[in-house]
Amino acid sequence: MAMRSEMSGNVLMNPVLKTVKVKGEDRQVCELRVMCSEYKSDGQGGYVQDDARTFPVQATIWHEGTAKRVYEVVRVGASVTVVGATYVRPWVNEQTNQAEAGMCMDAERVSLGPVSYTHLRAHETSLH
Repeated sequence: MAMRSEMSGNVLMNPVLKTVKVKGEDRQVCELRVMCSEYKSDGQGGYVQDDARTFPVQATIWHEGTAKRVYEVVRVGASVTVVGATYVRPWVNEQTNQAEAGMCMDAERVSLGPVSYTHLRAHETSLH
């Protein structure tokens, strides 16, 4: 089961536009890999990345118009916010033959821009 969520981070590689079959018809989708970043107070009025809560997420954009725009505009290193259905996808590591899992998202919306520090402060306040 998936949950609706919002993540912010930096794009790890240029988006990939693929053609897949959906109900027997070709559809273009865009795959986007994002390092989902969480920040915490550094105790001196600033913020630092919390490495224990930062991880890669594989996002798939199923809406063709959005997929094409993201593919044309977004590049590696861009700061993005992605909203969609998030789920865990299990897989087997071919090198170790061990079961692992990764976070995935069926993205509904992708927006460019820096992470808002106002949002970070509101998030930090809600945790206390």
